[in-house]
Amino acid sequence: MKMRRLNKSGIKEFERFIQNLRSGGQQNTPDYLLTGPSTSEPMECEIDLEQGVFATRYDLGVYLADKLKEVDAHQIMGDSGFWSALALFWFDQLCPAKSDGSRKPSMVYNYVLSENYNHRPRHAIFTTWQLVNSYGEFSRFLLSRKLFVRGELIEQLMGRQYYLSCAGVMQAASIIYYDPNIKTFKKGSAGRGAGSIIRFINWLQQLEINYDLFSISSDDLIGLMPKEFERFKAHV
Repeated sequence: MKMRRLNKSGIKEFERFIQNLRSGGQQNTPDYLLTGPSTSEPMECEIDLEQGVFATRYDLGVYLADKLKEVDAHQIMGDSGFWSALALFWFDQLCPAKSDGSRKPSMVYNYVLSENYNHRPRHAIFTTWQLVNSYGEFSRFLLSRKLFVRGELIEQLMGRQYYLSCAGVMQAASIIYYDPNIKTFKKGSAGRGAGSIIRFINWLQQLEINYDLFSISSDDLIGLMPKEFERFKAHV
């Protein structure tokens, strides 16, 4: 399908659809918004996407990073109509129906790219693409669950946007928390105990008083980690 962006009318209709589901209503996904001339408009660049079924958010991110590799990122970075259209395109995977036909979506800004920069990292598709496009394999530990599952690790890091731009931080977190044998994050990393992602973030907040986290390498960062992280570093 050659993607079109949602225009203002299309975005409003998509928002109403999400709010209706959140209020307990049942409604088929309004795919027609993606092609209707009154709710969508063509992109400046041609982007051809297939529906596909993705086992994890990482798989979706890899697919998108490949499909968008020839596209100027500045053309799409803040394009709410484009990213919202993608969320609608894959909405049935982002918010699958329960056995009784009901669905309970997350907040609207998880599907409609917000103008509020604090909410943008919450967008399901934009953030998935951004992480894979920036960090490749190192983003897998955050995106190893199904499309409709966010998880504690990504929730914690999404709330600290600065860390998302620090390559050493992201790579170090991936190295200590990702388990390639089970293809997801290690047991205990999403909890609140010693060495967990919350403790990692607390430690970073202390560390950045004396270190430039934007330029520090993952090796140096791992070397500075206190004893509580040893159980996650054991097999690094």
